[in-house]
Amino acid sequence: MNSRKRAQFSTWFWERPLFRNLQPRLMTMILALVLPVSLICLALSIVSVYQSARSTYAANQNAFSMYIDQIALRQELGDIDILQDFPASLAQGVKILYWDARAENPSMDNGASVYVSQGGQEAFLVHQDGTWESTEDSFETLKQARYQYLWEKPDHPFRVLVTFPYNFALRNVPAWFWAAIVISLLMPASCVILHKRLCKDVLEPMETMRIAQTALAQDRTYRIPPHGEEVIDDFRSLFDDFNRMAKELQRSHEKDVKLLETEMDNLRLQINPHMLLNSYNMIYALAESKNYATIQDYTLCLVDYFRYVLRRGQQQVTVRQELDFVENFIRIQKIRFPGRFSYVYQAGEDCLDALIPPLLIENFVENAIKYALKPDEPIEIVVSLHTEETEAGEKNLHISIMDTGSGIRPEVLAALQAQEPYVDAAGHKHIGIWNSIRRIELFYREAGSVHFSSAEGAGTQAYMVIPCIYGKTDKEART
Repeated sequence: MNSRKRAQFSTWFWERPLFRNLQPRLMTMILALVLPVSLICLALSIVSVYQSARSTYAANQNAFSMYIDQIALRQELGDIDILQDFPASLAQGVKILYWDARAENPSMDNGASVYVSQGGQEAFLVHQDGTWESTEDSFETLKQARYQYLWEKPDHPFRVLVTFPYNFALRNVPAWFWAAIVISLLMPASCVILHKRLCKDVLEPMETMRIAQTALAQDRTYRIPPHGEEVIDDFRSLFDDFNRMAKELQRSHEKDVKLLETEMDNLRLQINPHMLLNSYNMIYALAESKNYATIQDYTLCLVDYFRYVLRRGQQQVTVRQELDFVENFIRIQKIRFPGRFSYVYQAGEDCLDALIPPLLIENFVENAIKYALKPDEPIEIVVSLHTEETEAGEKNLHISIMDTGSGIRPEVLAALQAQEPYVDAAGHKHIGIWNSIRRIELFYREAGSVHFSSAEGAGTQAYMVIPCIYGKTDKEART
């Protein structure tokens, strides 16, 4: 089978629907069960072959020893005189020590050698037909052979050395031992191939899913790119489900953004007339007192205020822009309530260019002025911003708005901590702070949080933690 046909067969085999559904489970079972079992079988087979070889070697040694002992005994009894014509007479007696492997397998060479020596270091090689010849190596040198049997006794004038190859010791090993070793060696190799296939069919798609989940958390428009036939049906279906889910999440997010923009518009409609009426009354009072410089300052502050509030379609502003707007709002309120409160903020340079939703800080400051002012003593409003790095290496923006005012009533605080709009006794829904909480949840999801701490007469603190994001504002991106 040539390479092209093998490739065609492999494609046909692996792409069959039944096997495509079974192959991940099948390969997992093979890797988990067959590989350890095959290694155990391999170890047992090797040990068995070794023990069988040693047993065969020992048995042949005993046979050699018995035969030469008989020759030595006959020499002692005078039955034969093998030393009369040494080594020819001894060669005829020990030629039977050759294992005639060629009788069982004609193509096999037994490789055995039989050497005899008479006392000294001279050695003679005995051939299988009983002839002999002198050797160049000494008897002591020949004794260094790895697989050999040496027969020598102090009271006998001759020595016999039999050397043989390793396969001589393995001649009685059962054939199924060798088959077990071959199978055990093939199984790890096949497991390597199956592991590569498992990585391609299961592990790589799982890694694709993990990357997709991480990417979707950062970019709602992310989709898993189309995959060809190399992805099994289960994961292809899972990828399609993921893309459908991501699409639905994006649509849901867009609906939430539109709904939030509508609520922001409603909030503006609620704030603007109230602010306009208060501003007209304030300007009228200043005009009666002929305080024209304050009127000019107050009017310019109102222009900046309404320019910032009434702009539409901008979902993010920099912290610097938001703080400038808050400071402008404070100037307006100080004209209306002179000496009733003081305001201070502190923010690191790394905070000023971070992006946040508009009116996020202003809503909390305005709420403090609207509900926390005390009639008999001034209060202080402190806005503090700093960044902190998380254990994951990401940077968060921490925003604190604190006042020393009259505090929050328990029922209002409970509604804020539950992130629900507070409804007063008259049925009026207060949505200013709740709207800010919803925007944090919409923009940052689990990455953003708001916490409140307050006690009546002891002031209030709103503490927000959101991801620190840098980039262009919506207005800058459009220009």
